[in-house]
Amino acid sequence: MSTETALSVGLLERLVQPRTRSHRIVEWVVLAVWFVAVGLQVFHHVMFRDEVRALTLALSGDSIWAMLRTIHGEGHPAVWYLLLRVAHLIFGSVEVLPGLALLVATAAVILLLFRSPFPLILVILIIGSDALAYEYSVMARNYGISALLLFVIAANYQAWRTRGYLIGGLLFLLANTNVIAAIMTGGFLLFWFLDLLEDRAMRSFRSLTNFFVNAVIATAGLVVCGITILPTFNDAAVADLSMTSPVELALNALVNPASTTPGALFPTVPIPIGSLVLFGSTLGLLARPAAFVGAVVALVVFSLFSNLASAGDERHALVWFCFCLSLYWISWDRIADCFAGEKAMRSSALVRFGCGLLGIMVGLQALLGFTRGAHAIGVGRVESRSADLARLIRSSPELAKATIVAEPEYLAEALSYYIDNPIYLIREHKFGTYVRFTKKGKLDTDLGETLTISQDLRTQTALPVVILMQHKLKKIVPGEIYREGYNWTFHASRQQIDDFLSATTLLAEFGPANYFETYDVYLLK
Repeated sequence: MSTETALSVGLLERLVQPRTRSHRIVEWVVLAVWFVAVGLQVFHHVMFRDEVRALTLALSGDSIWAMLRTIHGEGHPAVWYLLLRVAHLIFGSVEVLPGLALLVATAAVILLLFRSPFPLILVILIIGSDALAYEYSVMARNYGISALLLFVIAANYQAWRTRGYLIGGLLFLLANTNVIAAIMTGGFLLFWFLDLLEDRAMRSFRSLTNFFVNAVIATAGLVVCGITILPTFNDAAVADLSMTSPVELALNALVNPASTTPGALFPTVPIPIGSLVLFGSTLGLLARPAAFVGAVVALVVFSLFSNLASAGDERHALVWFCFCLSLYWISWDRIADCFAGEKAMRSSALVRFGCGLLGIMVGLQALLGFTRGAHAIGVGRVESRSADLARLIRSSPELAKATIVAEPEYLAEALSYYIDNPIYLIREHKFGTYVRFTKKGKLDTDLGETLTISQDLRTQTALPVVILMQHKLKKIVPGEIYREGYNWTFHASRQQIDDFLSATTLLAEFGPANYFETYDVYLLK
């Protein structure tokens, strides 16, 4: 063996060695630093529509059963809504939304720090990743629960894989956190079954019977998920395949997953290289072949779903990222064996290559997490201007009871977190706090309708009307069709623009926001 090869193997061997008690103080320091850094981001974070919409739906109805009827067809399963509902019943404050997200992320980080077998440097990169440093901690969405449940499953798999029903129960919950997690539930069941078959000692009737009972429990979770989300009333958010070839999309998803939602893990990396990293990062799991099969199948199915059903973004892709990490967690002892002694010299070039690509993927995510954190705290650009508008409303007694009209209407969905002013939805012709993206509703409107409805509201209620406009009226091209959301359109004539400007007073022009929730604020004269 050459000196360079010996040094390389020795370095890798030390890297995969388990942590010792001497690391405990460092782990607590890392936890404290992470909590302070994420806490600062949460303090500066402004809630945007997707976050507040979940809380609005969770608090709808006079009972939990009524709430469950409301969320039927929304597109997300029930676990996050139930947690928000119960937390609000206990604390009675909308702050349970960011608080619950931070609590879930903290539990996931604690598991990684104190229960995972990963070397400390890898754990630090994971908890500094975009998943745990921003998307699943600062952003108050349902996806963070998936990461926590996957890590809980990984921590308990070895002890419970042949007995009891803990893993099946956890998979039931996982399937009801979000649709991507439901796909990962299927991937984990595949891994579990193959893992038992691979181990001769586990092929007993008792072990396989226990697995099938757990599989039935997990499958029941998938069924509950399907019943909750289907049929969706937000059918405009479903992928439109009318102008494309499903076969071509499917083939592209199979061979080039970075061209679909999983590619969101590498926003600055060329697509072919991203696909190489996605597939290559699973090769480290060849130390436990069942885990490798589960990771690849889950990736391919997720990619197919993204192309053929509903495209997603980075927070969706991070669910697969956490799924992959959980399989590495379970397989880490065998991976470590591939770097030790003579066994390392015989085989595992592919395992080492895969672990290297996993390290690259984690490193890219950590870099993105650091960038997001610095941006959130230092730059001052926010997810939504809803908090700015709330301060404007509260600063004027005249506006305390004003009716809010927004164009497009979904701009106002985040407001209910900050103020309780009534919101009127023009396309649905009713008061409400969230919109429905359906192909069957009113899809087009114009500035004239916005002004007319606002004037009617003022007449009927005798209260001020505040109008939020995403479009800059001084820059809008008369007669041009502007697309909004999934399938909405908006336009304005020169006469409508002149009439609107003469009938209103401009109160504020807010700066840009990350999710386009910024607007000019007008008061109807």
